[in-house]
Amino acid sequence: MKENVSIAIVAPVQPEDFFDQLWEGVWEATFDLSSFGVEVQNLTTERADVAGQRGILEGLLEANIDAIGLVPAHASALDDLINRHEARGTPVVTFYGDAPDSRRTVFVRAILKQAGALAAEVLVKQMGCRGRILTFPGAIEQFHYGRRYQGFRDALVHCKGAVEESTCPYSAQDLASMTDADMKRVFQRAAGFYVGTQELPEIASLLDRLNVHAPCVGFSNTARVRPFLERGVVSAVVDENRRLQGYFALQKAYEAVLKGEQKAQVTSVRIPNTVVFAANAEEMEDSLKDAFELLVRQRTEILCSYKDKLEQANAKLLSLSVTDPLTGLYNRRRFEEVMQQEAARALRYEPVSLLIIDVNLFKQVNDRYGHQAGDEALKAVADVLKSSCRTTDTCARLGGDEFAVILPHTDLAPAQVVRDRILQRIARTNVRIEDAEFPISLSIGIASLPSTAGDAASLIAAADAEMYRVKQASRQETGPGMLASVQATNYVETLDS
Repeated sequence: MKENVSIAIVAPVQPEDFFDQLWEGVWEATFDLSSFGVEVQNLTTERADVAGQRGILEGLLEANIDAIGLVPAHASALDDLINRHEARGTPVVTFYGDAPDSRRTVFVRAILKQAGALAAEVLVKQMGCRGRILTFPGAIEQFHYGRRYQGFRDALVHCKGAVEESTCPYSAQDLASMTDADMKRVFQRAAGFYVGTQELPEIASLLDRLNVHAPCVGFSNTARVRPFLERGVVSAVVDENRRLQGYFALQKAYEAVLKGEQKAQVTSVRIPNTVVFAANAEEMEDSLKDAFELLVRQRTEILCSYKDKLEQANAKLLSLSVTDPLTGLYNRRRFEEVMQQEAARALRYEPVSLLIIDVNLFKQVNDRYGHQAGDEALKAVADVLKSSCRTTDTCARLGGDEFAVILPHTDLAPAQVVRDRILQRIARTNVRIEDAEFPISLSIGIASLPSTAGDAASLIAAADAEMYRVKQASRQETGPGMLASVQATNYVETLDS
């Protein structure tokens, strides 16, 4: 084994907010490897400086160098020099960018198609699984942008019919030169935005300026993006973890020197992607603190760290998949799962009751005040349900203006108390939209298992039938076409039973 190993890292430094994280990984690995006699030369260029990188690689042919880590400025323009170094026995590790047709020893990379697919999954769920996505995919002929966008498009196949995608013909710079009115026309039909380029801060700034409130997902958890992420202008970022790429590039270059031989088949190191929300935007990777004490132990620790990160991302995606994006309540899918579980439990142990809730004259709210007013009304109903129920109860939006509440360990009489509490609070609730203010009222049907139903399906049917009976009675009292609030009389505020 060589006592001293010299490794050259050739990578861009511009833009700093993007490549700083990559260099942090290189410097951390340099510190970890210094005790092993590894010396690192940091050779920097501009991002697209092919000529500068050619000059560096040509100079390294005459230098006493043991391995090279390279972020190529072009996918193929440096292949001849990479191949010459490999032929001389100098391993070349490419990272972040790649030279796929060269003889480079290892490519350290994010899983680009997975990153695009993750972006699509998060964005579609935040959009409520329907609507038009306006995309900024960048120059897809470039390896990084193209693979990322391919993963995004592949994931959208499952949403065919509900989600459509159109590519914005303008760059961020083009949009910034437009009037606000022209920009609004570009953005107005979009229910979500995909930004596959490094223009995410610029696009987010324009969305913020126009007060556009729609999910926006991009890449790179940089200092410029983070303020938009924390304020919700950017709803999520898929981080391809340049810091780990920089770290592993140097580690793999050192391992290649230790092995002293080239593998017949080119290998790659796959860096998993992390979904970043405002809550974890400031998190720093700590899986490499004890790196290189033992390479085998390090590999095990890294795999465990990856597993935890993926589990966290999956948990966030699962939460999105069972939550109604407008109200924050559970969606129909989660309601049906809980209803089956509670019905089975009620047949063996304690009873369960169900409230089916419908907003009275909801269409007239939309027609008279607009759909934004309708959304505010639905959110107001959700707030009343959450404040009126126990933490063990399940509040869900089934779709449109229909809600449900599952009350475990609750028979008909206490369920009526909960219904009365909801009606009393909704009677005191007015929805304000711009200069208008209007009341809302609810029709609530109750059923209980096993006293009034025998299984989950019959429980839902019974509560639904009771809700329609209540709604018909309400219409007869208030008359057609009137936005009236059914006032709760003689209701007494009660504590949770």
